[in-house]
Amino acid sequence: MARFLAACGCSKKHGIAPYQELYISPKVYKRSVNVLRFAVFVDGTIEQPNYPIMVLPGAHVDSFPDTGGLGFSAATYMVPMSALLGVAIASMFIGMASDKVGRKPCMLLCLYGTVVGCILKYLFRFSFWPYCGFNFLNGLFSASVPVSLAYAGDVNETKREKDSEIGVLVGISMLGAAGGGIIAILMETQGLFVPLLVGAGIVLVAAVLNTIFLIEPKDIMASRQKEREELGLDDELEDDEDHVQPVDKMDWKVFSLIIGGALGDNVGSSGLMPLCLSPLAFERFYAFAPDPSNPIMSQVAYKWISVLVALMVVPGTLVSPFIYNKFGLAGGCIIGNVITGIVTIMLLYIALAPASTATFGIFVALLYACFPFTVISQLSTGPMLEATSPPEKRGLAQGVNITVMNFGAAVSPFILGTISDMAGTPVAIWICIAISFIAAFVNVPLIWVKGCNIPPKPRTDEMKPLKGEDKDLVEKALRGEWIPAQALEEIQEQRFNNKQPYLVVPTRSYAEERDKLQELRKRAKEDFIYYQQKNNEYLERINNESDVKGLCDQINQSMEGANQEEVDAFNAELGKWISDYLVDSGYHPHMDATFIKQVVTSSFPVVNKGNAPYHPLNIEKILLQTQKGYTRLIEMEGYDEGDEMRIGRILKNARSVIYMQSV
Repeated sequence: MARFLAACGCSKKHGIAPYQELYISPKVYKRSVNVLRFAVFVDGTIEQPNYPIMVLPGAHVDSFPDTGGLGFSAATYMVPMSALLGVAIASMFIGMASDKVGRKPCMLLCLYGTVVGCILKYLFRFSFWPYCGFNFLNGLFSASVPVSLAYAGDVNETKREKDSEIGVLVGISMLGAAGGGIIAILMETQGLFVPLLVGAGIVLVAAVLNTIFLIEPKDIMASRQKEREELGLDDELEDDEDHVQPVDKMDWKVFSLIIGGALGDNVGSSGLMPLCLSPLAFERFYAFAPDPSNPIMSQVAYKWISVLVALMVVPGTLVSPFIYNKFGLAGGCIIGNVITGIVTIMLLYIALAPASTATFGIFVALLYACFPFTVISQLSTGPMLEATSPPEKRGLAQGVNITVMNFGAAVSPFILGTISDMAGTPVAIWICIAISFIAAFVNVPLIWVKGCNIPPKPRTDEMKPLKGEDKDLVEKALRGEWIPAQALEEIQEQRFNNKQPYLVVPTRSYAEERDKLQELRKRAKEDFIYYQQKNNEYLERINNESDVKGLCDQINQSMEGANQEEVDAFNAELGKWISDYLVDSGYHPHMDATFIKQVVTSSFPVVNKGNAPYHPLNIEKILLQTQKGYTRLIEMEGYDEGDEMRIGRILKNARSVIYMQSV
């Protein structure tokens, strides 16, 4: 019994059961959650292609004899609405419950409840309203999505992992949705409701797998922490800049804007899917086709179109990260809303044209070509909630989101279907188009919300602290503040030895440093002497290095900037600093350009013409020219020779001097 309770995540003493230690690999528990997602979406769509047929009396031997007084459009949407209402109600409570009792028990409750619900739906398939009643009951136990979303947010620690998880979630969801529809089509000869039993079997397998393999997020985090301690690692992630810093508290105003915009997007998208496909296309190209005996679109064609369009979300998933990185999550959401409205208008006018094979082909082609771009807005809701919700409120946030979305997805098609029956399908679709544009407007304030706005450009390795470095010291250098030459050189040398790019140190504006010039000047001598000493060490190293070419290649690799635009920007900033200094010091660059150029070329003689890559034939010459420059600078500061010009030092560098003379 203890083992069973531990497996279900219900034991009082939370922790990883001994047998689960064998399965702590992320691949195992993440695949368990993916199986859950796949099974849930298979079950949720396994009857979807049959909805119009089951509510059209006489269309199939298994069709309902009547629809309880509802019209075709209203009855078509009443069936999924009953399930979605159940999901909407349960999502609100299941999300909050998972925050308190754990993610795993709530997931298992949903899975096993769904198995029972599928069986009950099959048993009461002979009458419209009883079927809808048990469909609602099944929906109450089908609210695992908000819990699985919260689970993903818990176990993925970095932004890279979270972004990757979004793609996996959508991909698995779409495969499940398409898989459910395909099962319904392939089992048409067995009956409209037999696929429910297949769905129950798939969900049962998912329930058993998750009972065995799924691990509570806090236990996973505890295991990671224990592993870090055993390996003697610090608590810091390998790339802490990529680590997502959670917010401290919920901003309910922002939360309301996200949910409100998502609800508007959900309702507006109903104009595209399903209204444009059913009833609009179903009526124009099948039910009311010019030749009823030979409709332009068959039942099978309608089923395949409705099923496979779900797979078009996958290209949208591939495109969305680029949109979000360019315009931010809120910006991508607005773009998706606008595209949805425009595409719906185009499909409406094509469907209202005289029905023919040509218009049908254009309708399907446009639907499949544009649908991937319409889901960009829907994919942004989860990440925006993740970025603006504290960890202890994630279950609640995702639960409210799923509740509102399912409520909108349940009620809006039914209301719009009723409007279609009373005022015509085009009127209902125009309402959805208007709501799509309103949703875009609602999302505008989110452009300025952190986490929803345009993300900062990722810093390359030469522009951020790397693991093992003094983070405070590196950040100080990256702010353009002075750090001792020795400290900076140690950082660069460590990066060189690790074959990492050198740290690119930006410069502050002259106005920021104008009052600190005396301090900068006082440090010059000390820094010059240190750099000359390091240059001597490099000369000694190449004299004793067996693989000079390998050394040169490593230098070139470390000096190469990953982002040339950033390097060019830094160079331009330094040029501006020098220009501002000259003006502030009494010079007139616009009148004394030639003189200033002469001073620059005299003060900075050529050490490497054309900034050529280092190689065995030029590295010694470059170092000697650099050494010569340091000597001149130190002499200007009143250099005390001390031990640096001892005869031993001269003899050590004799080979280099001779080489220089020969060159």
